[in-house]
Amino acid sequence: MSVRGTSMRIVALALALGWVSAALSEPNARVARKLRDVRRAVPISTDLMLAQLPAPEGMVWIPAGTFTMGTPPDELGRYASEAEHTVTISQDFLMATTPVTQSEWFAVMGTNPSAFADCDDCPVERVNWYDAVDYCNAASLLDGLDPVYDVDTTGVTWLTDTNGYRLPTESEWEYACRAGTSTAFYNGDITDVSCNDPNMDLIGWYCGNNAPNGTKDVAQKDPNAWGLYDNSGNVQEWCWDWFGNYPLGPVIDPLGPAFGAAKVVRGGSFATIARNCRSGNRFISQPDSSESFLGFRVVRSDP
Repeated sequence: MSVRGTSMRIVALALALGWVSAALSEPNARVARKLRDVRRAVPISTDLMLAQLPAPEGMVWIPAGTFTMGTPPDELGRYASEAEHTVTISQDFLMATTPVTQSEWFAVMGTNPSAFADCDDCPVERVNWYDAVDYCNAASLLDGLDPVYDVDTTGVTWLTDTNGYRLPTESEWEYACRAGTSTAFYNGDITDVSCNDPNMDLIGWYCGNNAPNGTKDVAQKDPNAWGLYDNSGNVQEWCWDWFGNYPLGPVIDPLGPAFGAAKVVRGGSFATIARNCRSGNRFISQPDSSESFLGFRVVRSDP
């Protein structure tokens, strides 16, 4: 069945349920819930159904699903910490299509800490993990959402029943980056671990194409199948999790260790080699570290 045919089927089913005309005037969250009810009741492609859901500007729906996280033993450039294991993401979620840009940061925080400043559409960088948490809470309040993080002198607590902006978990990040693929990059395999990989050239800024050295405007390279840009290269991205060894068996919605010494960082940067831009590659950084290659993107839980 064509996309148009599937869309017409969705509308027909919705009309049969008697809510479409009323839903036209309803807030996005209620419309989204009703569309999800249709999707759960009828065996239609998840990706096609999610394409019908209202999403805030600059964000896309990421469908729930199960995937193999980590990398196979024969992947070129693989590190030992990337052990394969099965992860289920049990709920759809929203993810920003790009890392937070300098203009987006300035609109919320009123500053620009970036080393490569005066580039509105470049990713904001030189922000540490706590800065990213503060941005998420401030942006949530500006948009009338519930802040996700409770921050006090003892640390940061994730309020999991809230609807505001937050950092992705490591598993959410890799799941969204892969977009159903199992290759080293979402557009294919890696052939050169250093600075001359043709697949990496197409999807991100890294040591092979970053001249002049520094961050670049977001969304200039090929996106993945779910419409996400700059997952590989440009800036590395903070995740929620403390770094730790992967679990040995299947897990559902893992949050990482309860405590740790360093936070997970994903995605590679303008300065890294192709090996370190792979979908399954893992970095770590102290949460108070702020570097010119460190940024982040935001997600929201299913409202």
